[in-house]
Amino acid sequence: MGLFPGAGHDLRGQYVARVKANVPLCREHYRLVLSLDAFPPTGPGQFVQVACRDLAGNFSPETEMDWEPGRPWACGQELMSPLGLLRRPFSLAGRRDVAGGVELDLIHRVVGVGTGWLARLETGDTVHILGPLGNRFTLPPADGVAILVGGGVGIPPMLYLAERLAGRRAAAFCGALSSDLLPLTLTAAPPSPDAVEPVHVAAEFSIHGIPSVLTTDDGSYGFRGFVTQALEKYLDQSASVRPPTLYTCGPELMIKRVAQIAADRGIEVQVAVERAMACGMGTCQSCVIRLKRQPNDPAGRGRDWGYKLACTDGPVFRGADLLW
Repeated sequence: MGLFPGAGHDLRGQYVARVKANVPLCREHYRLVLSLDAFPPTGPGQFVQVACRDLAGNFSPETEMDWEPGRPWACGQELMSPLGLLRRPFSLAGRRDVAGGVELDLIHRVVGVGTGWLARLETGDTVHILGPLGNRFTLPPADGVAILVGGGVGIPPMLYLAERLAGRRAAAFCGALSSDLLPLTLTAAPPSPDAVEPVHVAAEFSIHGIPSVLTTDDGSYGFRGFVTQALEKYLDQSASVRPPTLYTCGPELMIKRVAQIAADRGIEVQVAVERAMACGMGTCQSCVIRLKRQPNDPAGRGRDWGYKLACTDGPVFRGADLLW
């Protein structure tokens, strides 16, 4: 069982979606909008496994061939050229229940053959997905404050979480290497390079009434430095009486630092971990992560820690439970 509520494994399934839009957001990121007739209930933190290739190809038939000198020994698309054979995990970046169906938002960064295939999709193309998978973030109390911390491809689940926090007290901290790698719509002139007060500079958060702090490593937009540095500076100069709840997703070094910042200040943090996943359903056992052993948990019996799977037990865990 996961540490936070999920949609239930009995609700997941395989679905064929149609591309409604595939829009470039910045230098390497795209927003892929998928349309489905129906899809089970979802929440921020959950993900889907996407087949990053055309499944119409049949690679199973066995054939015989007479080899001749100078002729390639292999034949077939799966052997002659790179092919995304395994599904890729993508966090949900948003969901809309509309007349006649459901729309899911995915944000992907082109880094290889699979995401390169996604980037070339056009309106009307079909995409095979498996989901919904994993568990969800738990929202803070109605009178609580949420701080969302996303880095790079860890920003998408923060966008979905912002949808659910609309009208509530929240702020977002998002970072990237440079401004042209921020998958956000910038709506204002760059703030001071040392400013950490959340303001309305990113349309995707502002539409929900949530201000944000944007950071870039090279200082090309917003705070100059790491998003964790901006977060730490903000928390240290914040006069909030009640500690906020932190939510984070991104590169492991970043989320590890966010968890440490939270621990040092006695703040609760929920971490959506990123792991390579071949199946997303607990079959391949490729996404193990170490956690402190919970009371009455048989995993790791005889030790004070145990292994969990990011895909089925997570991807959302309490930061205080993670062993890096």
